[in-house]
Amino acid sequence: MPAPRPLLLLLALLSACGGGSTGELPTATVSRGDLEIHLAVPGELKAVKSITISAPDLGGNIKVNSIVDEGTRVNQGDLLVEFDQNDLLDALSEDRSNLKVAETKVEQAQAALDVRLRDLESAVTRAELELGRAKMRLTESETVALVDRESARIDVQQNELALTQARATLESARLQSQSEIQLLQLEIEQNRMRLERAEKRLEEATIRAPASGLVILPEIWKGGSRGPVSAGDTLWSGTTVMELPDLSALEVEAWVHEVDAGAVAVDQPVEVIIDAYPDPPWPGKVTRVADLAVKRNRDALVKHVKITATLDQVTELMKPGMTVRVEVEVGRVDQALSIPLEALFYEGEAATVFRKTALGGWDRVPVELGPRNDTHVVVTGGLEEGEAVALVDPERFAAGDAAPAGQPSGSSTGESSTP
Repeated sequence: MPAPRPLLLLLALLSACGGGSTGELPTATVSRGDLEIHLAVPGELKAVKSITISAPDLGGNIKVNSIVDEGTRVNQGDLLVEFDQNDLLDALSEDRSNLKVAETKVEQAQAALDVRLRDLESAVTRAELELGRAKMRLTESETVALVDRESARIDVQQNELALTQARATLESARLQSQSEIQLLQLEIEQNRMRLERAEKRLEEATIRAPASGLVILPEIWKGGSRGPVSAGDTLWSGTTVMELPDLSALEVEAWVHEVDAGAVAVDQPVEVIIDAYPDPPWPGKVTRVADLAVKRNRDALVKHVKITATLDQVTELMKPGMTVRVEVEVGRVDQALSIPLEALFYEGEAATVFRKTALGGWDRVPVELGPRNDTHVVVTGGLEEGEAVALVDPERFAAGDAAPAGQPSGSSTGESSTP
């Protein structure tokens, strides 16, 4: 480590002689106070609850006639999507016609059955009458010739047989007709089910919002490229058409580099800065930390751990999909000496600062560092409270070649990182 080297008033003399930069050298004061250690990670707003709207099963590919614009706020019952209904209306008309034909078949079959049964019932009645008359001719009187008595008995037997056959024919006809009617009734039920399905499909061809929310149109594959569903697209049943997130409850999904994941824990406070509306930051806390680090995509070289944070307040400005920066408070150092990160300059691996001397010059002195956040670093040795440090290299500033704030001179750059 090179020894501290005083620059004394050389810089002021150079400036007075007309060389170097104009204006005052930017400085900072070594101060004492509580320093919050934050980890900044990228994230995105997500809805806690979301309804997925998918293309219905309408019997094949379906064409989108109209769809509500992305970002539209809808209420329950509002129209979201209308699919082409021409084929559905044709099918509905055909099913109604088929049902009517089936019902007509039953009516005609029932009418024919009624006629046939009446004829058969009449035949039974006639057989009963013939049997009655035959029985009236039966006699055991010796006054009637034996031949006549036998003839009467045979006549009764024949009429009994005829009556039995007539009754059997009537019963068989009834059973057969019942089977025929049942088959026709089954055909009616099948046609009625097809009609109900056609009516349901026609109803499903118009999708209305099941709840209030904000319309999000995810990208799908169509025509060899990806894009949101739009009017004129042809979809398979089950294709996700849109998401309808509940805007009353949002959370933040963020990804932490696996190296920093050990510093993050549930219930740590966070500040969420929305990229589109950076002011003000929104407070919240970490609610979930994934157990495993994963690659965010197939080509990623590093792994990240997914964390979830809830917000203390949700406003109308917030929408799912908005990108955010999550500042996780991973630690705090109480009453620490700290300096801005811009005051650090490196000689190899050694951290140094330019400290102002009593004579107005600058000494480059080594410092010992502790934890840091995105803007400041804790100094554990080498400086005292109230001392002034330069935010740019004084020599280069005097020569008009000073690095801008945050770009220290030397062999390496002072960077903000997580301890």
